[in-house]
Amino acid sequence: MDWQEWLHSFGGELSNLAVGELKDLIETAKSDLEQFTKRQGEKVENYLNQLASHQITKEQFEGYMEDIKDLTEMKALQMKVEAKARAQRLADGIKNIIIEKLLKLIP
Repeated sequence: MDWQEWLHSFGGELSNLAVGELKDLIETAKSDLEQFTKRQGEKVENYLNQLASHQITKEQFEGYMEDIKDLTEMKALQMKVEAKARAQRLADGIKNIIIEKLLKLIP
């Protein structure tokens, strides 16, 4: 079961919203021209799949997301303006979608 199926299994509007927002966040990051941002999107998806398959705990997942968010924010400071804005959107998305919404959804 991939992360999208897993989140849909919780049911309800919140899980549908979380899947849609997460899918957009990950796809945007993975298609970015900046390799750093692309790699961070791949990591987020990988950790979501590990969480869905119970390879990592909710607490481990939260720690990984905090690390990716912090690293992305630090890297954004070094990037050129356009890439910086995209990296900051990824960091904000991790905070707003994953840390503040998704983790409340997961039992």
